[in-house]
Amino acid sequence: MKKLLLPFLMAILTALLLAACSGDDSSAGKEKEEGGSTGGSEGGGEVTEYKIGAIYSKTGPNSPLGEPEWNATKLIEEKINADGGINGVPIKIILADDESSQEKATQEANRLINDEKVLAILGSSGSGESLAMKGIAMQLQVPMVSAAASTHVVEPVEESKWVFKTPQSDRHAVERVYIYLNEQGISKVGTITDSNAFGSSGLEQMEAMADEYKIELVAKESYNTQDPDMSAQLTKINGSGAEAIIVWGTNPGPAVIAKNARDLGVKLPIIGSHGIANQNFITLAEAAAEGVVIPTGKLLFPSQIPADDVQYDVISAFYEEYTAKYSSEPTNFGSYGYDNIMLVVEALKNGATDRESIRDYLETNVKDWVGTTGVFNFSDQDHNGLTADSLVMAVVKDGKWTFLE
Repeated sequence: MKKLLLPFLMAILTALLLAACSGDDSSAGKEKEEGGSTGGSEGGGEVTEYKIGAIYSKTGPNSPLGEPEWNATKLIEEKINADGGINGVPIKIILADDESSQEKATQEANRLINDEKVLAILGSSGSGESLAMKGIAMQLQVPMVSAAASTHVVEPVEESKWVFKTPQSDRHAVERVYIYLNEQGISKVGTITDSNAFGSSGLEQMEAMADEYKIELVAKESYNTQDPDMSAQLTKINGSGAEAIIVWGTNPGPAVIAKNARDLGVKLPIIGSHGIANQNFITLAEAAAEGVVIPTGKLLFPSQIPADDVQYDVISAFYEEYTAKYSSEPTNFGSYGYDNIMLVVEALKNGATDRESIRDYLETNVKDWVGTTGVFNFSDQDHNGLTADSLVMAVVKDGKWTFLE
């Protein structure tokens, strides 16, 4: 009996010893799985870097948006790490170019989340690409901060639990445009919108808010992003009784429309979206850009911001650092890149170091947070956190965007 019992007891003892040696390193494993790289066997689970993924349109039609967002992200990564990281831990931002393609944005989001194990993803530049990424972020439960305007990126909020965004929504931009039209005594407008997600969402908001601001949409035309000529649509609008034209899209379309209107002799004022708030529109439209009006964030003309403005310090500092490094202006799109990464950094600084806690921090703790785009107040009902007051009106005057008082 003793001979039979001894091997049995030895087997149990061996199993217990193996279990003790394996230990329970679940917390370190979670950090490593969710973007917190560890220092190996000697690190004892200590986090040595925070990994964040960023997908922007460095190339393709949306590159005038994506390049300043890309540059701003690199600038902030270098600055934070030069200052000692976040509570002593450096950040590693893995940048990816979606080439202005929804398919590429989807591929890169999957790669960054599943292969690179990032804590959060930033981007993309376009609404279509961001909506493609949104589905992945929601499915895999990864916090995402978008640089796209469409309200659908964060609405309905019950279907956007893991997704936030920093640009003013097209709803805010349309509201600001309608306030301007009321001030100018204009009530009848014709619209020409890009057929993509950004343009379609803009038209949806223009239709939804028209009655509230007593605006009549007397003509509604559309175009495809790369169409080389929109003269036919402009001719229809010009004969519709419209008192102004609202163009909703990103370049090159709006620049083509401005040139077509000039060539046709159309005298109606042109109001664009915040999607053309950069020098690229003026470069493409040339003399036809003169007099075009848009809603925009304040970073488009930082020298015109009063010193007592709550955003003055953050905008001035970012503008100076960006221009010193890149010898070009960040535009509003650079401000989205800045705010995207800085919101995640804010969460990390305050101890939110896994995917779920970052999401929860953004929704619950971002109150009166001053960014370069505006003052943010996120909540469980609002994952954009801005109002129309964060936008001002600008006009092209003497070949430059100028604050329109």
